[in-house]
Amino acid sequence: MIQLHTDVLWVRAEDGRLAPFDEQRLALSIQKAAENVGHSDWCLAESIAAAVHAFAIKSRSDRVIPSKEITEIVATVLATLGYDWISEAYGGGANRVAIHLNELAWRTNAGFELEFFQQLDHALGAAANRRLVAMRVDGLRACVMQLRGARRWTDGCRRLAEDIVEHVRGRVTRMRSPRAASLKLAVVE
Repeated sequence: MIQLHTDVLWVRAEDGRLAPFDEQRLALSIQKAAENVGHSDWCLAESIAAAVHAFAIKSRSDRVIPSKEITEIVATVLATLGYDWISEAYGGGANRVAIHLNELAWRTNAGFELEFFQQLDHALGAAANRRLVAMRVDGLRACVMQLRGARRWTDGCRRLAEDIVEHVRGRVTRMRSPRAASLKLAVVE
């Protein structure tokens, strides 16, 4: 006869699939959120993961918990314990932003670089909030080619690309919250 464990908990992903609750995986994701905001030596991740597991076992008679609810519980526990910056980092999408330069350039008339930089400033300003930990700026090459109206990459294209990267870095440096331990910025072609 096979004996059933009473502490088995299933996690329902957003696509409906079920997977067993993995405390270690949850602890690693909490630790990663702590590291993302500059706290690599933070040591409560395993305790919080164990507490979330125990809570879910006791509160779920069907032994199934949605993954989104786990995220909300962890963020709430972290905030309750006074670790707001880690809670915000763990929360997910609200702290990560992507700006697509090629889309901004497409909305700008060719040859009007000043208008492009104004739109870029607007996009960067809209992304600026206290919870921002990662920003990805992509489509640089396509953007430059569109703005220059060029068919091939030239020295002028390279200079414009460098200007755009410097502009983004300068704006991001000024908009980063003093509470944020670090902000990851990736500018990719």
